[in-house]
Amino acid sequence: MPAAASWSAPAKFFHWLIAALILVQVGLGIAAVMWRLSPTKLNLFVWHKSTGMQILALVALRVLWRLSHAVPALPADTPPWERAAAHTSHFLLYVLLVAVPLSGWVIASASGIPFSIYWRIPLPAIVAVDKPVADTAALVHLGLIIAFAAVLVVHVGAALRHHFVKRNDVLSRMLPWVLLLVVLPVGAADWRMDAAASRLDFAATFEKTPAAGVFKQFDTRLAFDGDTPAGGKLQVAIRVSSADMSNAEVNKAIAGPEWFDFARYPEAMFQSADIRRVDGNRYLARGTLTLKGMQRPVEVPFTWTPAPDASTMEGEFTVQRSAFAIGTGEWADTSVIGPDVKVKFRVRLRKGG
Repeated sequence: MPAAASWSAPAKFFHWLIAALILVQVGLGIAAVMWRLSPTKLNLFVWHKSTGMQILALVALRVLWRLSHAVPALPADTPPWERAAAHTSHFLLYVLLVAVPLSGWVIASASGIPFSIYWRIPLPAIVAVDKPVADTAALVHLGLIIAFAAVLVVHVGAALRHHFVKRNDVLSRMLPWVLLLVVLPVGAADWRMDAAASRLDFAATFEKTPAAGVFKQFDTRLAFDGDTPAGGKLQVAIRVSSADMSNAEVNKAIAGPEWFDFARYPEAMFQSADIRRVDGNRYLARGTLTLKGMQRPVEVPFTWTPAPDASTMEGEFTVQRSAFAIGTGEWADTSVIGPDVKVKFRVRLRKGG
């Protein structure tokens, strides 16, 4: 199964929902243990156990999804020891995400305490009532939680190292749209986009007549000095599902799997660490465009117009839609919808921290 360029929307959904539930679960567990004996304490334990069963079910679905879908490969320059560590830590996370709630289930069963998930779904016992078993399972449960916390710290630390030290896209390709806007500035983003004064358009051709559209949501981060462009960085996050071609029927069509496939690939990303001057105020950014799970090299020419309050970055470039599987099946024929898509942008940027 070939590697994907980025994590798909369902994979991100499972990842972040499970992560959020783990945070909730930690709080519920600590509160339930520390609370005095009362109806509130008993209810906290019901919430804690119910959330654990929910996490267990989601992890099972996540594993099934991962086994049946391609996942992004690590960067090509990742050393063997780091690849082994990454695979091992991911494996341990999955094992512990299953083992922790299962050990909790054993505690509840061996303690002989009847339990219904969220007071609605009775949970059957998986072991007989036995106090020594319950006590042992409680110790195992605690040990598994400590082990999980340790592996999770390594996992988060590695993700942050990839982003802030190695400066690759390992973290950003798992982030949902909202978090991309927060994490995109790697190092120092000298310039931040003024969304109200910026625009990103695209135009295909229908029977050789331009068919225009616009991406209503995108964000640009730029580390750049017009006098010394070497070392500059450009990052653009595009909410592909915000595409609008001013026609309800067309908009419905481009959302489907033959075109942009919004459900699986709602975001696109352009990243460049190679910006050079062509002449005068004209520059060229060479980078990688990630779209519909595919990565392709793209060159983006632009002009730079500085001003005291804000500067303007403006340009256009052309991509072949077939390079990103945009328009597949019966739409692959370029006699009706042309092969090229012109992308035009005008971005207003202000100095940022």
